[in-house]
Amino acid sequence: MKQSLRRRLAFGGNATLVTVIVVLVFGLLYTLSDQYRVRWDFSEGASNTLQPDTLSKLRLLDSDGVPVTITAFTAQNGKDDAYFKNREVRDLLREIDNHSTSVTWRLVDFDKERLTAERLGVNDYGRIVIQRGEERVDIKDRKLFRRAGRGADRYMEFMGEAALSRGFAQLMTESRRAVYVLTGHGELSVDDVGPDGLSQFSALLDQERYDLLALDLLSTGRDGEIPQVPDDAAAVFVARPRAALTPQEDDILLSYLGRGGAILVAVDVGTPVPDILTRVGVTVPDGVVLDERYIFPSWDRPELLVKSHDITAEIAASKLTPILAHVAPIRTADPVPPGVRYEDLLATSRTGWIERGGESREGRPVYDKDIDGAGPLTVATAVTIFPGKGLVRSTRPPGRVSVIGDADMFTNALIDEGPGNALLAVNQIHWLAGEDKRLAFGGGRTATVRRLAITREELGTLRLLSLGLMPMLVLLFGVLVWRTRRGR
Repeated sequence: MKQSLRRRLAFGGNATLVTVIVVLVFGLLYTLSDQYRVRWDFSEGASNTLQPDTLSKLRLLDSDGVPVTITAFTAQNGKDDAYFKNREVRDLLREIDNHSTSVTWRLVDFDKERLTAERLGVNDYGRIVIQRGEERVDIKDRKLFRRAGRGADRYMEFMGEAALSRGFAQLMTESRRAVYVLTGHGELSVDDVGPDGLSQFSALLDQERYDLLALDLLSTGRDGEIPQVPDDAAAVFVARPRAALTPQEDDILLSYLGRGGAILVAVDVGTPVPDILTRVGVTVPDGVVLDERYIFPSWDRPELLVKSHDITAEIAASKLTPILAHVAPIRTADPVPPGVRYEDLLATSRTGWIERGGESREGRPVYDKDIDGAGPLTVATAVTIFPGKGLVRSTRPPGRVSVIGDADMFTNALIDEGPGNALLAVNQIHWLAGEDKRLAFGGGRTATVRRLAITREELGTLRLLSLGLMPMLVLLFGVLVWRTRRGR
């Protein structure tokens, strides 16, 4: 056999052996990764890695053994952002599937599979339906994506993990709970669909498995029963009473709090302050909260700082802005009473103040140190009363009170106007009801559409490199290899 032929066979045999070994190694790695779900995330900021809170909820779902089905409908074909939306949803559902044994999913083309949409009662693009037994949660497109930035810098963010994490939490809530709204003192009404009503807040709570119901503590029942907070109450909402509560009502609320109850109190400037706040060391000073930084063009809507708390964690991570109008200041006792903990939710910057009249500039009030109260100021706080310390019995869970200096944020007029209002309102109920697992934020990272902007000159350079220089380099490399082998 010629030496050149033996050399070719040797080189060819070695190349074939190396190729077979490489293929076997990759096949083994793929098998092990698929069997043991080993994954590496090389994306920017590890954006394709699920948050710990989402993983914990998936583990809880898996532990129950009840199958969870996720049906995601595609975005509208032909839209500029359709590819981005479908890709982000698909990638997220794949990642969830890789971490769960109980979740199955499918991405359905809304235009081609209308029967599936009709069967599930879906009539809009981009909706995700999560089903677990007889329970179901729907997530609309606007909860998955939002536009951020301004003008030419405007872009789209994907918030799907946070939305699905909340959906999983809803599925883990076994039964519906009741939130009672106090009536009889000119409070905000559950049934009012006007600007000052709570009908939209009621609809939001309905999605979270809460029923918003009226509560009358003034009169006895039909058979003469003494009024009291029902045993099934997740929380009581005192929504801006226009008249003071009677001593008997104050005692009933105090007794309810002593059983480990939860109360949400929303006050406005100049409205009566329920005695229950005084008992937990919270007061409402006279005046309206203003700040040099405000939500344009309304100078009575201060730009607020979101403080660190479970209630506000998702609001801060998503960079949402709560908007409160004509806000009353909230002040907590100093020193803090034994067995009580105060945690601020919203506050002004150091340039905030309590406006009590005096000088104005161009029709807008300004700070007057001789009359006004200096900031920074708290406008929303969460109060925890630990058992065995006086107010709450030792055998009961901690009592919880959430206080906010603006009732308007819960109303139909403002709950959707402020980007963070709806989430703040609902999360206060979750915290009061002890549903802390539904507060943890899963999905702090957001995926964005990234577009490459280049000039005509830069485009010409890229064309020259790709169509001219690169082929020439490949050709040159081939010639060098050919001459090298020929010289052997």
